[in-house]
Amino acid sequence: MSLANDWTQLPDGMKLHLRNRLAEACTERGLSISSITSPGQLAIEHDPTQVQRPHLEVIDDALTSLLSGDNDRLIITTPPQVGKSFRVSRWFPFWWLTMRPHDQVVLCSYAASLAHTHTAATRDLVTMYGAQHGLRLREGAARQSDWRISAGGSMRGSGVKGGITGQPMDLGIIDDPYRDRAEADSPTIRAARWDWYSSAFSTRMSPHARVAVVLTRWHKDDLVGRLLDRDGRVEEGGRWIVVHLPAIAVAPNPMRGFYRDALGREPGEPLTHPKIDADDTAALLVHWTNRRNDATSRDWTSMFQGSPVDAEGALLTEGDIVNATGTPGEPRRIAVGIDPSGSGDRDTAGIVAGMLDDNGKTWFTHDRTAKMTSLHWSREACLLAYEVDATRFVVEVNFGGDMATDMLTQAWENLQREELIPVDALCPLVQAVHARRSKVLRAEPIAQGIKTGRCGFASGADLATLRSEWTQWEPGSTWSPGALDAAVHLASELMPPIQRVPLTEAIADITRDEVQAVEGSIAAMRMR
Repeated sequence: MSLANDWTQLPDGMKLHLRNRLAEACTERGLSISSITSPGQLAIEHDPTQVQRPHLEVIDDALTSLLSGDNDRLIITTPPQVGKSFRVSRWFPFWWLTMRPHDQVVLCSYAASLAHTHTAATRDLVTMYGAQHGLRLREGAARQSDWRISAGGSMRGSGVKGGITGQPMDLGIIDDPYRDRAEADSPTIRAARWDWYSSAFSTRMSPHARVAVVLTRWHKDDLVGRLLDRDGRVEEGGRWIVVHLPAIAVAPNPMRGFYRDALGREPGEPLTHPKIDADDTAALLVHWTNRRNDATSRDWTSMFQGSPVDAEGALLTEGDIVNATGTPGEPRRIAVGIDPSGSGDRDTAGIVAGMLDDNGKTWFTHDRTAKMTSLHWSREACLLAYEVDATRFVVEVNFGGDMATDMLTQAWENLQREELIPVDALCPLVQAVHARRSKVLRAEPIAQGIKTGRCGFASGADLATLRSEWTQWEPGSTWSPGALDAAVHLASELMPPIQRVPLTEAIADITRDEVQAVEGSIAAMRMR
């Protein structure tokens, strides 16, 4: 029987066996026969539980560009639990070997056990599905953490604490080099990870090696922070392609590490998730809002937004805010602080309400900060003022001049005509503030007031944005957070000045001998 003429007569099992053997023979000769064009396509082809989401498509594009593009260094930062490790550390090595079956792949993580788990999972994928893509485990490749395929390629897993010996690597993957916050906050461990990358990982690279680093950010000085400081981003003429996928999109701000959104999202739009329909924006917002409420401001900013801040450099810590949270007394004065937005609809307007209670303490009670136009913020500020019965607006007029005050009075009148505010309700007094001093000189006294119990955050109030900005903004930063600015203007108006003891009372108990000693010191200084 001629095989060419009677192929259709062969049993299905024999056909599959012959196809697989042909695929393996081609692969062993360096000929890739796989028609799968990305790790995601490979995953969906073989695993019905795998789903494709827009953020995973972006990750796929970046991974495939390592094979075909000019850039050989890739960083991927995402929030936890969005499918990055399964895609990068399991399906990606499998797909890479279908394309380059002679390459040596090394995967490293914070613990050898986790790296071995990923390499074992990839080995299982090769065992189950590799034959049809030309991959077959070499005889005797029993070790799950270090195995080879018949074509000559291999995969090895290692912890970041250990050395990497043996053959050079053609593809290196680093997946989460830090176990947790404690490791990332340790200067000793951060230095050790950098030494490991320099002395162990990078020295094993072949001349044309490709590297992918995927992680959740913890600290400004983590491995990614140091790599970008040394080598730079492609956008800045550097070496690293960076796929930065924050949980909630923000406007570009290179000083904080935000560039054009990789998904093309507008500020405020949520990141997609493998377990939530990509079109269900409401569910996605609820999910990320819950994650934000569960996390400290610092963890939200670093882990979920991918923009770590230095806790030591921020004006307040999360602990400071927790200690300053309580129940206000009866209000004596109520006001709304405003940091106006510009003319664009993507600018942030800070709108914060607060009060001075009958105990002489200032409280932040409401935060309506959001992206809005200049027409929109004036209406929101008026509605909030009516809601809380405020008697005063405190609005910054550095750039708008009288326009900001006029917009508030006009918005109040318009809302009265629309019957959203009663016609007999008096518009609060508009107090214009010219911010002549630097932000740090304006904000530090308020931060000190919060730490010393003169100013606080009302319990149960939705102040998430304001709380986050107090713990994120650092002196010297060019970022101008709206809620923080509005709160500073508000508290500067409401917070009573520190009562100082009159000089006559302060010196009443000084003895004559002490006075003579001071006079003697002054005379001695004059004689010098």
